[in-house]
Amino acid sequence: MLSEIVCRCEAANCSRKLTDGSCMLVFRTEGGERRAYECECGHVTVTVAAPDE
Repeated sequence: MLSEIVCRCEAANCSRKLTDGSCMLVFRTEGGERRAYECECGHVTVTVAAPDE
């Protein structure tokens, strides 16, 4: 089920799939990983993932 999760742009009237190629910034801390994706529409989407334990 988790393998079916897709990162998509959250801008109004968009929903393009965001790929590793659109990832502009990765920030890692003890609390997890944040990724910033820039869509072709100009919108930026940030994801947060807890660290693997």
